Amino acid sequence: MKNIVMLACLALLIVACQPSPQQPPVTILANAEIWQGADLAPQQLDIAIQSGKIIAIEKNLAETYPAATIIDHTGQAILPGFIDSHAHIHEFGQQALKANLVGAETVAEMVARMQAFFPNPTPGEWLIGQGWDEGKWAGKGYPDRQLLDEAFPDNPVRLQSLHGFAGFYNAKALEIAGINADTKDPEVGRIIRRADGSPTGVMETLAQQMVNQHIPVESLEQTKEAILAGLHKMKAAGVTMVHEAGMNPQVVQAYLELDEAGLLPIRVFGMLDGNNQTLMEEWFAKGPRVGSDRMFHVKGIKVFYDGSLGSRTALLFAPYSDNPRAAKMTERIAIADIQKLAVQAAEKGFQMAVHTIGDAGNDRILILYEQVLGEDAPNHRWRLEHAQIVRPDFYQKAAKGQYYVSMQSSHAVGDSPWAEDRLGAERIQHAYAWRNMLNANVPVILNSDLPGEPWTPIETLYFGVTRMRLDETPTGGWYPEQAFTLTEALEAMTTVPAKASFMEDQVGKIAVGYQADLVILDQAPWSLPAVELKNLQVKKVYLAGNPIVENH
Repeated sequence: MKNIVMLACLALLIVACQPSPQQPPVTILANAEIWQGADLAPQQLDIAIQSGKIIAIEKNLAETYPAATIIDHTGQAILPGFIDSHAHIHEFGQQALKANLVGAETVAEMVARMQAFFPNPTPGEWLIGQGWDEGKWAGKGYPDRQLLDEAFPDNPVRLQSLHGFAGFYNAKALEIAGINADTKDPEVGRIIRRADGSPTGVMETLAQQMVNQHIPVESLEQTKEAILAGLHKMKAAGVTMVHEAGMNPQVVQAYLELDEAGLLPIRVFGMLDGNNQTLMEEWFAKGPRVGSDRMFHVKGIKVFYDGSLGSRTALLFAPYSDNPRAAKMTERIAIADIQKLAVQAAEKGFQMAVHTIGDAGNDRILILYEQVLGEDAPNHRWRLEHAQIVRPDFYQKAAKGQYYVSMQSSHAVGDSPWAEDRLGAERIQHAYAWRNMLNANVPVILNSDLPGEPWTPIETLYFGVTRMRLDETPTGGWYPEQAFTLTEALEAMTTVPAKASFMEDQVGKIAVGYQADLVILDQAPWSLPAVELKNLQVKKVYLAGNPIVENH
């Protein structure tokens, strides 16, 4: 017995002498002004990070963690990483292969930019440009292809519009697609024609596919490269999470492979292309892809329902005010088919997110959501993408169902020169109506819808608070009574989109236990006049406590 006791004591002594397991290192971000959300005033605090998560937010944390690495951020501000809750990353990354047509006012300017980008094209090679504003052009008359034909007789040309609701093609592209004066319009979409019936080269909405289907298909590796290029640009701008708004099968596969290989630089909440029936059948069979250990989640379904206000294809209850004969209100998918999708989405645990611009479109989708979800609607967090024009009774209905309204501050300022012409003085009161939404307690998420208008989160923030363009016009803002406060805009770009992606207990806030997804700004936004918000600079970005961007 004595020997047994001695052996036990010896074992305890050996265990006691063993070195304790080494604790993961602690990093302290010190002396910055911290924004922790609407409920707390910004204040100068330290943030302690360990194993990718925030473990303390207090003053003088170096005393608590004497072995920590301390990074001084005096004079700077720390916010949760921005979440861009409606973006098209794949298309954004593809821009490196396209001529930039943003701001082009004439066809001659488009041609000049294309020639500068493609100085010596191989005959037969497709030449792609992107960014001409279909909304502005629709107001003065869509462009004609004559100059494109003369400049590029041997190359098919596709010029994508700013928001994707129109395409502009030259004669060679139309010839390849077999489109001429005798070609009939598709069921959804329109071929814009000259007086003699021949095509001008502009194709609206789904008519674009008549030409686009002849463009060589991108390889899976090229898709991956485009996605990574887009995500790295987002990362550099202070974005730590994006909602990819509509993924075709190849984009889904690219994301899956990038995630499995550990190559995604920031978090991605993926929305499937709900207009693709085959893709939806596949994912309804296997269900959502979620998990805290994954950078890529698949839980959303993005459905394209109506068109756009600029091209006069959005669904309105009453005719367009400025040129009703030029309008072609468009349903890209039948409401009955959306209903079927919605029923399956509710059963399988997917989130619906429907692109709907016009007041009639928004009303129909609200009714559909109510029919499918009933009183259980708030638990599903379904979304309306854009909700640009609504009826006065929209706000109460959306608030009751706690449907997330996904809005773009750049759209309001970008569309301001012509939006009231399209709608008239009465309907414009319920267009781009952010304040109306917030006052009714509708959850609003604020995002870029890139590629297109100015897209960085700093620009999105500035537009949301000022309702002015970057040149500070119109003076005082366009319908400034609909603007966000700074705090509301920050919440709509961090906390609220985190909840919209079912990750509110992990990201979107600076709080103990949360992932240390953070953005460091050179100045505190709350200390600046609103017009100076656009000058804020991103100095550093952390994802799960790791610095992923450092700007000096």
